[in-house]
Amino acid sequence: MALIHVVDSRGIADVLVNVVDSRGVADLVCKVDSRGVAEGEDGLWCFVNSRGIATSLVNFVDSRGVADLLICYVDSRGAAGWVRDHPWKGKL
Repeated sequence: MALIHVVDSRGIADVLVNVVDSRGVADLVCKVDSRGVAEGEDGLWCFVNSRGIATSLVNFVDSRGVADLLICYVDSRGAAGWVRDHPWKGKL
């Protein structure tokens, strides 16, 4: 599971993320879940309030062109995961 902390500044973010509507366009399909789920699954995101416990600092951007990662949210754990090979795979 990726423990995600959202930051306001691109400069301190580990990754710039753009949310897309289509799974076909996304690099990663995400399910927002509780922290109790097994770690190591990039597709399961838990948003945390503390930078200290976060595994990644994320800044959401409006433009796909500046984003490092395109994500699409889903409701099912089974549908979550990487759509394609990506440099961030296993690092969130």
